[in-house]
Amino acid sequence: MSTVNTRFSDITNLKMPLYGEVLDARKGRCAVASAALRAGSCVLRTSAVCAVSSSSCGWCFTPQAALQRCTGCRKARYCSRTCQQRDWPQHRRECQAWRSIPANNTSPTVLLVSRIADKLFLGSEINQEEKNRVLKLRHHLDDHTELQRQQFHEMTQLILLLLSRYKGDKGKQIPSFDKLQNDLEPEILKLFGLVNCNAFSIANDVTNEAVGIGLFPEGALFNHDCDPNCVVSFKGQEMKVHVIKDVEPGQELTVSYVELLQSTKKRRTELKASYFFECHCTRCLTETTDDWYLDGLECTNKECVNGVVVVADGDVDNAICKLCGTARSGAEISRYEHEMKMVEALKVNSEEDKWKMYHQQMWEIATTKLNLHPRSTRVAVMAREISNFLLNATSVELQRQALRFCWVELRAVEWLLPKTKLPSRGLLHFQIGKLLFKEVTTSMSSVARAEQLQNTTKHLQEALSVLDCACGSDSDAVQAAQLMLDDVRRAVQLP
Repeated sequence: MSTVNTRFSDITNLKMPLYGEVLDARKGRCAVASAALRAGSCVLRTSAVCAVSSSSCGWCFTPQAALQRCTGCRKARYCSRTCQQRDWPQHRRECQAWRSIPANNTSPTVLLVSRIADKLFLGSEINQEEKNRVLKLRHHLDDHTELQRQQFHEMTQLILLLLSRYKGDKGKQIPSFDKLQNDLEPEILKLFGLVNCNAFSIANDVTNEAVGIGLFPEGALFNHDCDPNCVVSFKGQEMKVHVIKDVEPGQELTVSYVELLQSTKKRRTELKASYFFECHCTRCLTETTDDWYLDGLECTNKECVNGVVVVADGDVDNAICKLCGTARSGAEISRYEHEMKMVEALKVNSEEDKWKMYHQQMWEIATTKLNLHPRSTRVAVMAREISNFLLNATSVELQRQALRFCWVELRAVEWLLPKTKLPSRGLLHFQIGKLLFKEVTTSMSSVARAEQLQNTTKHLQEALSVLDCACGSDSDAVQAAQLMLDDVRRAVQLP
């Protein structure tokens, strides 16, 4: 039988399914490729059953500083009158109920579960097939901790109260709280477990900022792998899944549920705590030195090139370089870790004070006292946090400091999974390209200017290569990177 090679940027005209559902004895349901797929293929576009924004427009999920609150409930927010009108068929049912939610209970999860419960059990718009797709998702309620189940129970009472205050469809009466409690309490409890295990954090594809949460039953079919062959991206309330490596027929399609730039122990711990399974992917089962660097410290022996000190099993008194055997003082490590926690607990208000806290204290401790390894996860995370702060600073002088920390983050992450087109890495190249281009001035010598533009072009092209494959050519990130690359090319042509 002939093999079909597929590369689709848009699957709306697809004549054949690209993957099918297979039941695995250990994993349960799996998405398995039906054809050979090239990197960049879009295998799924699906809309959320329900979604709730956290820091963005309640309809289009675009993050904006100036969002207008719904005058009815003061909870939903919109970027325009058009978006508010588009959301109204759904929001009209919940508006008066949401108005009664206490300020300390407006978590996106509570709002999402209330929407799902209304759609499944009270609304008339959902068909049985769509309802079944939601209800067959695993809730793992018994696997959650006693504390989590207690929290779910408390939130369930709030959901039942909210539902009793929803506005019914024409001619349909909403049941009383007592009847809803009697009929739906076990089902709402399961919804909390189901959302906790299956909902997706919706991220803006340009900033990678979390802007909401949504339930996508078709997306939940894709299992986890610590070196996945697919990635998830979003455009408003639509989820897209793109293949980022060539895939053969019969091969499972996987995504990542956790941050991949972590050591095996941390990934597996998070997966067990949040998704209730032991990861047995190839990356987890293969012995490698990667974990040394992800959790490691620099070796203090000046003659040890690229030395890495590993704290064995969390015992700071057993901190030894894996390359030369040099030991580091456990008491010293503990002291610096304590200093770091004290700094992280500081509350600072002004931009200037926050920069001092980041630069003169936190970064100083991390790089000159603790001596975190330049490839460690903590260095990457800290550099990203500081660069994001600097990029959003009002001071132009502070904004100019951001590039330095972007370079640090790039060095910390580019060595790991180098062939995997991770969107976060594409966005980092995009950010570096933007900052390099911003530094181009007419006062530069022609040689320096040409070199800067060449370097800018390199990073923007790398960003496009990754983002086009991982998010598709219609994504906002790809279009923004392409516009900037066009600007750079025009600048190259200037005398």
